[in-house]
Amino acid sequence: MSVRLDARLAGDLFFFRALVEAGGFAKAGDRLAVTQSAVTQRIQRLEQRLGYPLLVRGAREIRLTAEGHDLFAAARAGYDGMSAVLLRAERRAGRESLRISCIPSLASEWLAPRLKVFSDTHPGIDIAVFGETHDLDPAHMTSSGIDVAIRYGPEPPSGATVVFDHPEPVYPVCAPAYRDASRASADGTVVLLHDASPWEAAATSSDEWDRWMQIHGVPWNGRIQNLYFNLAQLALRASLGGSGIALGRSLIVAPYRVDGRLVPACGDAVMTGLRYYVLVRALPPTGPAAAFVQWLGESMLRQPGSSQPI
Repeated sequence: MSVRLDARLAGDLFFFRALVEAGGFAKAGDRLAVTQSAVTQRIQRLEQRLGYPLLVRGAREIRLTAEGHDLFAAARAGYDGMSAVLLRAERRAGRESLRISCIPSLASEWLAPRLKVFSDTHPGIDIAVFGETHDLDPAHMTSSGIDVAIRYGPEPPSGATVVFDHPEPVYPVCAPAYRDASRASADGTVVLLHDASPWEAAATSSDEWDRWMQIHGVPWNGRIQNLYFNLAQLALRASLGGSGIALGRSLIVAPYRVDGRLVPACGDAVMTGLRYYVLVRALPPTGPAAAFVQWLGESMLRQPGSSQPI
């Protein structure tokens, strides 16, 4: 039976491309903002429609069949080509544009509240910000139309072109009420709030906290209870609500330190070695990307409270 390309097939092919590029169903779900089961259902539907398997079943990692390899190459070329054409058409419209891919916690808590300063200084630039965590190299930035990307972790994404990096001291924070109640508690339970995916290559869902405890031990020498979130800002919000202790990234928690809603949970102990990496397609960046990179670097350095806890 012949297979005709229609809207449903095109949508399933988009999911298939995302799955292969992400390297797993859960990561693809994060990229597409859907559940892992939704990705699974779309791939199963695609295979049923085509009449042959695209994935090698039983493999621990994503492995493609011969047909899967051919279809992925075609899907990637098709969608990348359409993205490039759309981007060129947008830029021919006469206005400059800037597309930024940023980890969600920094995008929502730090970048978005400050972006007006940059846009007011550059009124001729249309700006789009995407909250994303997946690794990007120059080829993927070009195909997806991303001009500047900001990622977080112990090292930059593989193959990335880093224009500069910014050290981000990290330390445990909690609401004052949680600190006071825990000190008075008899059972000694300490609730650790985790960002389960702090960076793309994190070894485990507790990687960030594991790094902290290898250096400084368990906060308050307590008995650990863990709460996991798929985004750092969710762990931050939980700490603001008094649910436990989150690892505070200095740029992000500075405003909450100033207004007293968060306090250091472990004195002035700080973990170093984690950084924000600012990525571009090629060096040196040009046009709107160059202007934004300069503003970003200056703004990060000016941020009060971005070094150690007060």
